[in-house]
Amino acid sequence: MTAPTSSSRPSKLLGAFSRTAEPARTCPRPNPGALALAGTAALLGGAALAAGGFALHTTTYAALDRWRAERAGFRTAHTLVNGYDLHFAEGPDNGPALLLVPGQGSDLWNYARAMRELAADFHVFAIDLPGHGESEFDPDLYHGPVLGELVADFAEGVIGEQVVVAGHSSGGLVAAWMAASRPDVVAAVILEDPPFFSSEHPRALRTWNHVDLASAAHAFVSQPQDADEGENTDPEWTDDFVEFYLEHGAFFALFEGLEPTLRASGLRKREANPEAPVTWPWMPPAMNELMRGLDSYDPAFGEAFYTGAFHEHFDHELTLAAIGVPALLVACDWEYSDDGILRAAMDADDADRAADLIPDVEFVRVKSGHNFHFAHPREYAAAVRDFLSEAIDEVEVFA
Repeated sequence: MTAPTSSSRPSKLLGAFSRTAEPARTCPRPNPGALALAGTAALLGGAALAAGGFALHTTTYAALDRWRAERAGFRTAHTLVNGYDLHFAEGPDNGPALLLVPGQGSDLWNYARAMRELAADFHVFAIDLPGHGESEFDPDLYHGPVLGELVADFAEGVIGEQVVVAGHSSGGLVAAWMAASRPDVVAAVILEDPPFFSSEHPRALRTWNHVDLASAAHAFVSQPQDADEGENTDPEWTDDFVEFYLEHGAFFALFEGLEPTLRASGLRKREANPEAPVTWPWMPPAMNELMRGLDSYDPAFGEAFYTGAFHEHFDHELTLAAIGVPALLVACDWEYSDDGILRAAMDADDADRAADLIPDVEFVRVKSGHNFHFAHPREYAAAVRDFLSEAIDEVEVFA
């Protein structure tokens, strides 16, 4: 069955994705005479155990996520496509082919949680885009249409059948280009909070990606490339982008009073172990996941967004209007800073405009930060299944 058009299927807020606070619980007031030293020690010990458990979780979650995905049958491999080295993961063949394309600054393991949730119903593949993870680092590839053609050729040559392509953020831009230009390869498309319109210049200059990651990448690649020259020019010169980002990334300023501690402790960790991603035990996995992704990221990819080169011959409006396959558009939470910077991929107007342009679309808004599939993998998988059960006849939805 074909999904209804945007005019007949309005935007909706999926209740399953909403998060409501539990009612406050009233605890009995303790008898002051019962607050003996033993009780106090027990309370302090419980708090310490809770803090220790959080620290263990937020510093080991990535290894655990990957182990669980591998236990579910996912294996990684390298292949050459058009002469370029691409790294990908493949799960067991349990249904239609589903190709996951991560966003900027993320490798394929960013999808580990969602991969495991989807593996029972689909033949799941996930790919490192060039400039990320273990795939080729080559600035000549960091353009939307070039990446779209490369990933489409990967699907055609390695997967060998039409695929559902699901892209997150800038990976969603690539997926949209594929759906518009390569319907021979793409059967349906899932667009998870892509920066439609907002990442095109000059609008991009007023977005968080430009202020933070793209600007840091630009400053990094603008340094002298020779170490001797760089160190003579700037005592803080470094050829390690993670170290550079810890020193100059705008992200840490969001934490205000904690900013100096985050930067200093991150730099100490990087100096002590430059082969490992920087983690903070007191920070949630979402923040540590950002740093993990940057550990295998080519800042020249960010430079392509800074200069606008990513969008050469890639017009969002024309691309969206040309998508001829069923599409699911997911829009996440958004906000503007006091000085007018969009701290999100799209605002409500961007998302509405994108949905109106896609001829055959299901449009949902979710209560989530930008990385929906990472923060809420079960809800993400449910949205994928629900969409594909209606969009493609041969997709079975398992209970």
